Amino acid sequence: MQNQIYRKYPFWSLAGPLLGFLAIQMAVQFVIQFVIEAPYLLEAYKELMRGSAEGTLASAQEIVDVYVRVTAPALEWITAHQVEISAASSGAAMILTGILFAGDRKLEKKYGVELPKKAAPGRYWMLAVFGAAGSLAATCLMAMAQAAFYDSRYQQISADLYASPFPVQLICLGLLIPVSEELMFRGILYKRYRERQNFWYSALCSAVLFSFTHVSMTQMIYAFLLGLMLAYVYEKFGSFLAPAFLHAFMNTASLVFTETGVFSTLAQDPALMAGAAVGGAFICSVMFVLIQKMDR
Repeated sequence: MQNQIYRKYPFWSLAGPLLGFLAIQMAVQFVIQFVIEAPYLLEAYKELMRGSAEGTLASAQEIVDVYVRVTAPALEWITAHQVEISAASSGAAMILTGILFAGDRKLEKKYGVELPKKAAPGRYWMLAVFGAAGSLAATCLMAMAQAAFYDSRYQQISADLYASPFPVQLICLGLLIPVSEELMFRGILYKRYRERQNFWYSALCSAVLFSFTHVSMTQMIYAFLLGLMLAYVYEKFGSFLAPAFLHAFMNTASLVFTETGVFSTLAQDPALMAGAAVGGAFICSVMFVLIQKMDR
């Protein structure tokens, strides 16, 4: 059922928050990287000036080579701490999304929107099981299809993510980034689409936008399918906590499976990996049926 909240500029009520969310993330990442690179850039400039003072004029290619060589340690540090930088940008963006999310809830009260009854906390065990099984099945299926091996960008992103210490991964990838994304794509965009559209239109649009924020094709496909499920969970449980919990639990389960060597063990035996993929998909289908049939 649509919320029927009146907005003077429907397009900008959707585009504005998304553009602001992306702009804040980009700005924070730029500032952090600039602060890290600034001393090295200054050192490269001094080196070029010393050469100029000695009467040696550097060519354009030599200037580029000097900057690349001198700033290499800074770039290596940025790559090694990409998780922390991404988490910082997500945390900054949460200020905007948190304000908008709270404002939308006030509008619902103002317009007398009949809110859905929330599912009991005891129902969330289904999301935990779905998240763990879904993480296992998705990773195994991608490996079996060799999607990760043909997507060099995906491989590079995975290497950067797992370069950080495990506790940092849990805090940043398992909690902070998923919650930030859910506030934007389900808490703001999906709910605002639902003010005028049906479930499938709203779920598809928010899932497409969610997928576009991921840079590799493998991640885009995964994010789109996950976005649909997160919207459905939001609809069924009647609470933002449901998609946020599922998203965070899936990320955390993937990190734990990687850290404990589960995926490495499965990768050594194709039959075992296939069994894990089928088993995980079966458990997800059972949980989906239970979620679909549950009442509030």
